Amino acid sequence: MLTSDQINEFIQTNNLNSSVVCLHSAYKSFGGVDGGPETIIDGFLGNDCTMVCPAFFYESRTFPPTANYQNNGVDYAKVPEMRCVNYQENTEQIEACMGAIPRALLKHQRAVRSKHAGGSFIVAGDRAIDLLESQSHLNVYSIYKNIYQSGKDAYIVLAGVDLTACTPVHFAEELAGRKLFRRWSVFHGQIVEIEEGSCSEGFGNLNEQVSHLETVAKLGDSKVKIYKFRPFIDALAAAIKTQPDITHCADPSCIRCQDMVAGGRSDLRVASR
Repeated sequence: MLTSDQINEFIQTNNLNSSVVCLHSAYKSFGGVDGGPETIIDGFLGNDCTMVCPAFFYESRTFPPTANYQNNGVDYAKVPEMRCVNYQENTEQIEACMGAIPRALLKHQRAVRSKHAGGSFIVAGDRAIDLLESQSHLNVYSIYKNIYQSGKDAYIVLAGVDLTACTPVHFAEELAGRKLFRRWSVFHGQIVEIEEGSCSEGFGNLNEQVSHLETVAKLGDSKVKIYKFRPFIDALAAAIKTQPDITHCADPSCIRCQDMVAGGRSDLRVASR
């Protein structure tokens, strides 16, 4: 059973205290936590970390009110239906696949959620307000941009998950010159246009590009990989520029991978349905 003392030791041993921590985790990988996900959250916040976790909600998506963009990673003529749930930023509107820790962090008294109808982030800690600057529906990875540009200590922590669950890789794609996809969501009763990343199923192909940057540690039963944020992003952006198809998943017909490997969204429009 993982305890708060062990979490504190892990944070201090790996010099994560007083830094920004972009945490992606499989809660079950810890093998049981005394006090639940909140114990992990309290450990990071108690060591002056600012936590960043994705809190995505896909069910608010709807069909485009006008024509779709070309090379946009989706053929709406082949999409039969969508749930089109009205996104109102409540704590229940988060995908189950985000995991137990983001769901718990969403309800934490120190947490703030970015304003994005599909790809919001939950941030808690002293630097939360700074990281939330310049957020918008068409700037989905603004938090990562602010981390990257700040030059301050920041880390990516993968606990029991691999690069396919590492959202900052999408920011590396954008930094490499790819144009993110556009989608449409229902936000407080209005249809809004939002940015979205690509398919992530091929991101494991990038392991070799960042293996020299990783620190491997244990937290409970979980194997944890730790990367300094900016060198990680720079290494991946360089690899994507050099070998664009490195991010393509195993499905040769994946339209999201095909379009993103080709450079991402074009501003030209095509019929949606």
